Amino acid sequence: MTTDSAAFRIEVLLSFQRALWDLVTPNLRAIAVRPTHPFIEARFIYETVDQEEHLLTSEVGSYVIADFVPPVDIRFDAVAVPPSQSRELLAGEEWVYRRREDEPE
Repeated sequence: MTTDSAAFRIEVLLSFQRALWDLVTPNLRAIAVRPTHPFIEARFIYETVDQEEHLLTSEVGSYVIADFVPPVDIRFDAVAVPPSQSRELLAGEEWVYRRREDEPE
């Protein structure tokens, strides 16, 4: 793997594409990622969060980290954002997944 920021970003996005197979649930609203070599941060935005969402987030994390070698590390968090609230990016994040839905006004 490379440390070039553009190439690292592409590798992270492709890794997520594979890692999400069969792990996207109706409760998942979006995933925001911040790939800053050697660290990958991701927020999994769910309608509600319980044990299943934490397990799914961890499983995706296992698949993603398996695509990289040290010193790359991850921090993936499952957060609850009800549909009545809009999905917002934090500084430095980009969407890797967003389900189609009507945004609240």
